[in-house]
Amino acid sequence: MLEKDLKKVIEGVYPFHMPGHKRNPRWTEGLHALDITEISGADDLHAPKGIIAAAQGRATALYGTVSTIFLTGGSTCGILSAIWATCRQGDKIIIGRNCHRSVYNACMLRGLNPCYLYPEVEPRLGCFGKIQPAALAAALEESGAKVVVVTSPTYEGIHSDIKALARLVHGKGGILIVDAAHGAHLGFKDYFGPSPRDLGADLVIESAHKTLPCLTGAALLHICSHRVSYRGLQEALGIFETSSPPFPIVASIDRAITALGGEDIFTPYVGLLEDFYTAAEGFKRLSLFSSGSFDRGKLVISTCGSSISGFELKKRLLEDYKIETEMAMPNYTLAMTSPADSAEGFNRLLAALSEIDATLTAAPVIPSSAPPRLRAALPLGFAGDTEDIPVARASGRVAAEFVYAYPPGSPIIAPGEVFSAEAAEYIAALEEAGAKIYSSSSAFPKYLSVFSER
Repeated sequence: MLEKDLKKVIEGVYPFHMPGHKRNPRWTEGLHALDITEISGADDLHAPKGIIAAAQGRATALYGTVSTIFLTGGSTCGILSAIWATCRQGDKIIIGRNCHRSVYNACMLRGLNPCYLYPEVEPRLGCFGKIQPAALAAALEESGAKVVVVTSPTYEGIHSDIKALARLVHGKGGILIVDAAHGAHLGFKDYFGPSPRDLGADLVIESAHKTLPCLTGAALLHICSHRVSYRGLQEALGIFETSSPPFPIVASIDRAITALGGEDIFTPYVGLLEDFYTAAEGFKRLSLFSSGSFDRGKLVISTCGSSISGFELKKRLLEDYKIETEMAMPNYTLAMTSPADSAEGFNRLLAALSEIDATLTAAPVIPSSAPPRLRAALPLGFAGDTEDIPVARASGRVAAEFVYAYPPGSPIIAPGEVFSAEAAEYIAALEEAGAKIYSSSSAFPKYLSVFSER
């Protein structure tokens, strides 16, 4: 049975990964008993007028938004709906090149023409970082687009200057949508940084299940200005949200919201984090990433300059210490934390890293980089004949599918882009280091789906 198999997978393993409830009974107990349908008195998430409307009202008051809508299909559902509601077929839209694939899917479904906005590269990690206002200003001037989608914070916890980005977008009469899937905890403590909700964004989508103690699929769509139609969003949600929203997920969101509004669940959590960061200063080879605009709730454990890769560190933590981290890349391992984490969990991770650190030696720093920039030869949603060809012969051909490492889920290659030798080398290096590479057709890395030339 799958249930028995899953229990074996998690038995004795501490979860430094999402969901944010961390299997803590305080946040999950009893929710399964609420698995009902829209019976009398239970309300309807698609047209809330009763108890769900009241719960969303409590959330709206807590967050200080125009309106906050509960989602049960994760941030993906919110992103699809936000883009659908603010754009019309054929519109140009500016999207961060590090956006989640759901942003790209929304562009394809709506028939949009995306203009890619490249974030700067964080050299210490080899990943995309913040969006620079100057880059957005240039993209707005060149494209004339009226809708902009950026990701902040990133998977690694790096913040962009949303206030500056919003000022630029609004100066052109546009709408700023922020994918803050990893930022549902922001805005409650200065320690973690401000939320895009409070910095001028028009729509903010958050995955409550990532950094708050909620069930998987729990998310929030915040309407933060009157530039966006509530009715238009509800119509879009009618398309993308399931017609049978799971009540346990809705209840788990309200349970977290009620706690946030009535008690301080962050001060003990911050104390555990600070103790961890202080103790980690004693590492000889490993180190914790930090920067001026960074969410310290993300433990980004850098292996740069040590004799271990991020993938190897993730593997050792699981196999030798039964600690499961969220993700790894060549130069780092990412451990996700939340207010539901325990002192025992932090101590266990610290002890494991200390032991591993003592076994490591210095190694040359291997430069790492974000995915190479590729030339777009066809529109993202172009429909044409395709064929699968061996990857070894794909250089110079136009990709007809997404290729991405998961996590984090942002495309390395998007449909319509010309596959290059640099892209092939980048992907090969990721695979050699231990990354899992996926494609829309699932034929990669042996084959790549490309548009036919005939």
